Parts: sequence; C-alpha cells; structure tokens
Amino acid sequence: MTRTLETERLLLRPYRASDAVTVAEQIGEFAVSQWLTRVPHPYGEADALAFFDKVASEAMVYAVCRADELVGCVSIMGDLGYWYGAKHWGRGYATEAARAVVNAHFAHSDAPIDSGYITGNEASRNVLKKIGFVSNGFKETPCLSRKANVTINRVILSREMWEGDA
Repeated sequence: MTRTLETERLLLRPYRASDAVTVAEQIGEFAVSQWLTRVPHPYGEADALAFFDKVASEAMVYAVCRADELVGCVSIMGDLGYWYGAKHWGRGYATEAARAVVNAHFAHSDAPIDSGYITGNEASRNVLKKIGFVSNGFKETPCLSRKANVTINRVILSREMWEGDA
C-alpha cells in the first residue's frame, strides 16, 4: 500500500513529529473534537505524538495537506474516519481526501468499508453520502470529548456500490 496519495488539491502523507503542534491546535478545538468519539478534550501535543506512535505502521492513516499546510486527517483503521481543522471546513477537503483513501482501499481489497457519524453532524453525513455510503443502523458509544454517550449513525460502502458511484 502506498504511503502517500495525491488528489487535485491535496497531499495525503504519513504524520511527522513536526505535525503535533498543528494537530493539537486543530483537534483541540471543541468544535472539532465534539464530533469524534475517541478524542479527549482537551487535546494536547503529547496526545498527538502518542497517536502518531500508535498509527506509525498503519498504511492507511494520512495527514491531509493543502500545499504545505496540514488541514486534517483521513484514515481507514477498521472504519473510515476523518477530521479537519474548523478553519478548513466547507472547502470539500473531506470528500476529496476520503474518495482517494476509499479508492486506494478498493484497489487492494474487496472488503466493504464501515464508517459513521455522530447524530447532528450534518457535514460528515453529507461527505459520506456523496461518496456513496448507505445507512447501516445506529449504535450508542462513549464520546471522550463530551464525556457522554452519543448515537452513531452507522454507514457502509461496498466495492460494488463504489464502482457504481465512482
């Protein structure tokens, strides 16, 4: 599996230790972390470095960059997941990067991809819908930043669905 991917506007690459400050600043905003179940709030540079160490050998975990600026993250680690700094919302980066990662996944695997979004996160719902994910039920799960359970709207995408929608 390739360790970098390029799209029309984005470079998806492995994380570097020098990314920790930017990641901590972006994901440390509650406006971002409230939509992520596994991210504590507050979130600091040490949290970012621990995450980088944990995923260093994962082939499908990418820092998403526009020019030289880190704007977010996209990954497939069991599920498709992503986040973007609030100042980068509404520019189509999430959809563009997720399409690249989904395409890379299906280039090497027939396994369907699961994902989901916290109820109320319409931006994430729209990204997943644009890519072709369909509803696959609901589940309750703890959200570290909110310190409460949230409802996850589960979605799934098969190779057949991807090839029909791509």
